[in-house]
Amino acid sequence: QLACPLDLGCHSVGKKVLVRVPKGCLLVQAGKQIQWMTGGHISCGYHEVVVIPETLDAIERAKTEGRPLWRVSTTLFSHVASDVVLEPQGPFATEEALRQFPPTFAGKQVQDELDEINLAPPQVN
Repeated sequence: QLACPLDLGCHSVGKKVLVRVPKGCLLVQAGKQIQWMTGGHISCGYHEVVVIPETLDAIERAKTEGRPLWRVSTTLFSHVASDVVLEPQGPFATEEALRQFPPTFAGKQVQDELDEINLAPPQVN
């Protein structure tokens, strides 16, 4: 079990859910491009590492056992090529989904996301 469990946001119910990743397993979080290509059927998520009582217990056990108090986390982001058109695919391409997720270049979607979170480079005129 993780020493630092995750809270995952569930858009459909509007609340956080505590998640424990079983030993030997990997948590894969869907991003906005998957949400776009599934017409919202798979929602992008958000997460935050939280401290719960079990976290504090694990810290004390590690101290007692002389183990380091650090945690390893690896993040991998994957995007489709910038010139690929994102749009709902196959059975997800309903009229409603196409209205909500109109065809757009992946590069524009990424740029819009960076703008929204204030990480886009400044515009040069």
